[in-house]
Amino acid sequence: MEYVFLGGAGEVGASCLLVSVANRHILFDCGIRVNQTGDDALPDIELLKQRVSSLDAIFVSHAHADHIGALPHIHTAFPQTPIYTTEPTQSISVVMLADAVRLQTREENEDAIPLFTQETVDVTIEKMQILKNSEWIDLWEGWRVKMIRSGHVLGAVSILLDTPEGTYLYGGDISTFNQKTIDGLAQDEITGIQPDFMWSEATYGDGNHPARSTEEKKLAESVAAVVENGGSVLIPSFALGRAQEIILILRDAMISKNIPVFPVITDGLVNSICSVYETLTSHLGTRLQKFLKNSRQPLFYYKNFQKARMGEQEIICADGVPRCIIASSGMLTGGASVVYAKALAANEMNAIFLSGYQDAESPGRRLQELTQGDTLTFADGTSVDVNCQVERFSLSAHSDQEQLLSVIKQVDPKALALVHGEQNALSALHEKICKDYTVSCPANGEICERTAEPKFAVQITDTGVVMDGDIINSKLWTDFAEGKHQAVLKDGELIIRKAE
Repeated sequence: MEYVFLGGAGEVGASCLLVSVANRHILFDCGIRVNQTGDDALPDIELLKQRVSSLDAIFVSHAHADHIGALPHIHTAFPQTPIYTTEPTQSISVVMLADAVRLQTREENEDAIPLFTQETVDVTIEKMQILKNSEWIDLWEGWRVKMIRSGHVLGAVSILLDTPEGTYLYGGDISTFNQKTIDGLAQDEITGIQPDFMWSEATYGDGNHPARSTEEKKLAESVAAVVENGGSVLIPSFALGRAQEIILILRDAMISKNIPVFPVITDGLVNSICSVYETLTSHLGTRLQKFLKNSRQPLFYYKNFQKARMGEQEIICADGVPRCIIASSGMLTGGASVVYAKALAANEMNAIFLSGYQDAESPGRRLQELTQGDTLTFADGTSVDVNCQVERFSLSAHSDQEQLLSVIKQVDPKALALVHGEQNALSALHEKICKDYTVSCPANGEICERTAEPKFAVQITDTGVVMDGDIINSKLWTDFAEGKHQAVLKDGELIIRKAE
């Protein structure tokens, strides 16, 4: 088995993995870098074309832009390749990719060449084949696949591929915990599967989240406090997943009378995704399905909740009514959230509450790191003085370090690669597992083999063998003593590796 990341290794964005095994070529995801434009946003499609002349299948883990944003572009290059995903991911992709076309063709980008058109999107969606979760599906002779609920957003899955030359788990994005809208990772389906290789995300591999319930309560009460004091709160939010969670957090807090009822406005792509969720209620979390059945209430509506209509942003910003606004994009890279941020940021009575991952180059990250009174510059070059309250809440739909370690231990892969993370997160998670697992952190464009064992620089001391500055793990030392590993001298350095 060989694999190469065309994007998404050593970064969060443009996730795209090519796996070549048993004379077939499989692509997992094909996303964009949401903070880039044009070719810079894309995975390395030229390398893909150099490596293979055809693809046997494309698997899509979920519908976030960093996992599907370049899918129509890839489909144009490989139009005969079937695309496999879940029903929710297909339905949400219709909206997400149509929005991508709209953003590419809007007036300020009229001189740019769109990456793909709506016609391309339509053809791509038609090529998608729906697979049910938790069932082995035969692909070709000796090949089968199982989609396993990964808990990240509605429809998200980890993908278990069984081939004539081994079993492989593409983790995708993982949440082990139940959220308001969906249940978490189907842990009973990944326990003890022991694949030959696993690709695991490491987005938050360098730390642990605070208690989810505590953060939800803190967010609801903080929003209520600003509104009660006469200000408005903007929560820039990922349109898929995070926005729906925040709506339900506020609604549930109002229903339970933990906070007063106040106006809540949703805007941008958020509203379109909410509409899709409302058609997919059978895929929602167990608790939410029970609530919907018993309450007979609309999914994302409560008293004073309102969906903004096209062109209403200026009116909303000018009317002076204290409220909470939930709008995309979540990193303030564009969309309705930027309009509201520009209008609200200068007033110290207002607040901007960040609730998720902020890319290192995004306006959201800059906002997160500045101090009151500093100037924030947006992607379009405009700036605003930030006098409002700025706070960050940990409502991530990604598992943290402790949870990822638990997942890896449950899966118990023979070897794994860490991706989908910034360098500090990758390094921290790698350090936690390298003594117990054969683990690597590949780079984009690096051709890797499953059989390639990491080479450990070791030093013989009076107290034992030291590997990369740490005492060598007991399993590897036992393998060495039993002849399963060997020591060789290379370039003046003693190396322990798998015996030939």
